[in-house]
Amino acid sequence: MSAPAPAQAPAGKGILPAPGPLRPLALATLLSRIGNGLLMTVSVLYFNRIVGLSIAQVGLGLTIAGLFGLLSAVPLGHLADRRGPRGLFVVLSLTVCALSLVYLFVQNFWQFLVVSIVLTMIDRGAGAVRAALIAALTTGAGRVAARAYLRAITNIGITVGAAVGAFALHFDTGTAYRSMFVLDALLSSIAAFVVLAIPRVAPQPHDDEGPVWVALRDRGYLAVAALNAGMSIHYAVLDVAIPLWVVDHTDAPRWTVALLLIINTVVVSLFQVRSSRGIADPATAARATRTAGLLLLAAMVLMAGATWGNAAIAIGLLAVGAFVQVIGELLQSSGSFLLSFDLAADHAQGQYQGVWNTSMSISTMLAPTVLALLPLGLGVPGWIILGVWFAVIGLLFVPVVRWAAARSADRLAVAQSS
Repeated sequence: MSAPAPAQAPAGKGILPAPGPLRPLALATLLSRIGNGLLMTVSVLYFNRIVGLSIAQVGLGLTIAGLFGLLSAVPLGHLADRRGPRGLFVVLSLTVCALSLVYLFVQNFWQFLVVSIVLTMIDRGAGAVRAALIAALTTGAGRVAARAYLRAITNIGITVGAAVGAFALHFDTGTAYRSMFVLDALLSSIAAFVVLAIPRVAPQPHDDEGPVWVALRDRGYLAVAALNAGMSIHYAVLDVAIPLWVVDHTDAPRWTVALLLIINTVVVSLFQVRSSRGIADPATAARATRTAGLLLLAAMVLMAGATWGNAAIAIGLLAVGAFVQVIGELLQSSGSFLLSFDLAADHAQGQYQGVWNTSMSISTMLAPTVLALLPLGLGVPGWIILGVWFAVIGLLFVPVVRWAAARSADRLAVAQSS
């Protein structure tokens, strides 16, 4: 099969893209993310309560695995450019499924560490290959729309998986937990084979005389990826900072934590696609990210203010803060989708997506420390500092993206003239 014609804008109804190569990818995303939701709900408790590892051992193992995971996205993304992303993504996805089942045979920390390192490296690489596949299937604004559809589906899948995983938590037995690992592997395997419904994507042509690691030499792209990583710390606010802030620093009841997560999940699922429609080029993406930074500043101020009110006021401020934050999240993520693709060289999309995914992984690793030092460590001043951080990064996006886009245009002009 030859490469499919790129889709301009995968318009469709609801959360489904229009019929075409993106629809199998959407179904595969839903199935695999349900599996992810299952493991996110039960894995830590399984390793602690059933295997017998301490929480500290689990955390250390996952942290070390995350560090090793930084090494794989760029090389595997480069391999996707050279060999084609579809087949490689299927192989990597099936390998991740098999390795997740190996967890069921882990009996001590060192076994857990080895499996986690190998699995994380392959999984991070698969993420870059998946992004390269999306780049091959779409063009222009269609890429942003595709990523928006897939992100909405991701949230739905994880929510469904978490709900199913709650049954394992209820029974709290080794059999219940292990069944979630098996179900995850089954769903993810089916998802991998669904991707084969997408026509084969041809490898990118390569100039053997040019540099190999072009993405690592692209200073404009690296600068934008670094700014995006700094902004993306906000993704951890609801997961890391809010639970402790609500319980230890406000009069809001504990269930407020769940309310804020529900607000975030529902808004992303319903409006991620719509929020992406006005973002058509790097300039509009940069302006959307600038607006997102200001909204995140406002959200952090609202979160901080919850410490001074009674229960009703605290709930109201936290809820409004979560809503403002998720609007900023929608704009920032949509801008990120476009910038990660449009500032990259088309012949090396896999390699560039590997760089972008690596920057996001670094952000995910650093976010808990930043949140522990700022809002959780300093209290209200820490929230304000964090908000100003987001606003300043957002303001920097416009000139830095303009510079990176000019470098990208110059690179394309040189390539076309040669």
